Amino acid sequence: MGGGEATAQLHAPCRTDEALTRFDHLIRIADRLGQVSAGSPEADQAIHDVLGRAGTVLPYTTETGAAAQLMPPGFEWRENTHAGGLVYASCRRSGTGGKWRHPHHGQWSATKPLSMCGTAMQARAMLAR
Repeated sequence: MGGGEATAQLHAPCRTDEALTRFDHLIRIADRLGQVSAGSPEADQAIHDVLGRAGTVLPYTTETGAAAQLMPPGFEWRENTHAGGLVYASCRRSGTGGKWRHPHHGQWSATKPLSMCGTAMQARAMLAR
């Protein structure tokens, strides 16, 4: 799937025969964010909608500060990793004092904001389970 196709499908309606749970929807968005080469207003809108946020849609997928706001309460960001032109953002439950590297949620993406968004969607999906 090309980057444009993945972006277009972020906010595409689901087939009527698919009974997606909140977990499924969050994981689907995270997966697609790992496939696109750049953020977009459509991706920002899909994130905004799945989280049930009101008001102005922030540029989550293109600005690190906006993406950082997606982290659910009780989680903290870990240091990013860079390899092969990709960025790996990850998070873990707060209060571990840096003692445990795992378990954590993380995602490789083309940009830091995209990887942060995907990671936050994964953390929120685990809470929705």
